Amino acid sequence: MGERMTIANARFPRVLMFVPQYPYPVVGGLEKQAHELSKALREIGVDVQVVSGQITKDQPEYEEVDGVPVFRFPWPQWKPMRFLRGPFDVLLSLWRKRGEYDVIHLHQHSWISLYVILVAKSLGKRVLTKLPNVGDLGIPGLQRKALGSLRTFVLLKSDAMVAMSQESVDELQTFGYPFFRILTVSNGISLLQRTRFHRAQSSALPMRIVFVGRLSPEKSLDTLLKAWKKVKDRVTSRVQLELWGEGPQETELRRLCRELDISDSVLFSGYVSNVRQRLPEVDIFVLPSSFEGNSNAVLEAMEAGLPIVATRVGGTPMQVGTEGAPLLFPVGDSSALADRLVLLIENPNLRQVYGDAMALRAVNQFDILKVAETYSRAYETLIAQDRPDLSTCGQLPL
Repeated sequence: MGERMTIANARFPRVLMFVPQYPYPVVGGLEKQAHELSKALREIGVDVQVVSGQITKDQPEYEEVDGVPVFRFPWPQWKPMRFLRGPFDVLLSLWRKRGEYDVIHLHQHSWISLYVILVAKSLGKRVLTKLPNVGDLGIPGLQRKALGSLRTFVLLKSDAMVAMSQESVDELQTFGYPFFRILTVSNGISLLQRTRFHRAQSSALPMRIVFVGRLSPEKSLDTLLKAWKKVKDRVTSRVQLELWGEGPQETELRRLCRELDISDSVLFSGYVSNVRQRLPEVDIFVLPSSFEGNSNAVLEAMEAGLPIVATRVGGTPMQVGTEGAPLLFPVGDSSALADRLVLLIENPNLRQVYGDAMALRAVNQFDILKVAETYSRAYETLIAQDRPDLSTCGQLPL
């Protein structure tokens, strides 16, 4: 393999993170992970900058967010105008900065991200693209969209792809993507230096079971509410289900609560800004999703020392490992979900055992600095080799 750079330069890759919407700190999981990774990369010496759209009028064209340089291009609120001028603004931004980066890191396969792949190719830059999900939210779903075959063709022109679960690896290979160009690495979490909170149980306080995420169909919250009805019928202790988040299904879910006669024990908390600080105060985390990539919410619940009751989809089994596998359940199975919740509600010692195991796994397997080191090796490989082989740069946690 030919060398593209000197070894000295290869140790300090220059990376441009392209994240279309980066209105930190009000962000989704994708944007949050991109920001945490950017901070960690800079901490270990990687030169990282972010290019994003100017989502709100008060956002400056340039700012530093937690030490991460963020450059913004115009992002019209009217979608047709954004679609028309977006390609020109993106091209101009990437061309102007072409001497400042060697690798472009993409975090999704939206239309504008696919366009960035084409621009990067024209500028002679390497592209690393994360596959954030699988199935309907992955390549098969992309294929079913308008111009799906063309979109997939462009996506697979990425010099390397990030797979965060074995399902992602299998999906990429199904579509003919070479294994040696796949970087296997999970999402990570910045570990908080704190003393773990052990919540004292009191008959005056309900036991708190929490979901964190968007109130939308892919989260299968109807399954959770149906399971909650079963839980309420089986347990005698005071319990409360809390939904931390907003979304299009809120009205529908509130109606289902009334139909199931569980409204008095279900709390719609709306948007919660300080999730990580509040999670250690609850008892059980639940995630009934039908689709997941690498859930940031799961990682935060693990780091908080909570038992994780979740569906066996996407990267979740990898995140909780064999330690948390007994609490996983099939998508849509409200009875299995209820069984696991009842088991934990009635066994405080078991909650502690699972919670301790999750906290230890978060520290050992998902430290964002270790994840950043994996990405750094991948960047170095991309810019140092003509035919980069990323298969040995990282691996998924066991």
